[in-house]
Amino acid sequence: MAHRMLRKELIGKKVITEGGTEVGTLEDFVIDSDNGRITYLLIRSYGKTSSLQRTDDKGRLICAFEDIKVFEGHLVVR
Repeated sequence: MAHRMLRKELIGKKVITEGGTEVGTLEDFVIDSDNGRITYLLIRSYGKTSSLQRTDDKGRLICAFEDIKVFEGHLVVR
């Protein structure tokens, strides 16, 4: 059976790139109300964000759920 994580286990987790660069911490996520699946993660960035990166109205990075994996206790963005 696949390991499942609770929301409280994910919020506050460090988000890093595959190269190990720290991006920020997971602050929240967006759920599709039609199918109940997580669609986006909202990441509080440690630094400035580029104009090429999508952000919400609070300045959090928006990352598609399928671009994230869990590895050794961290969330890794591809």
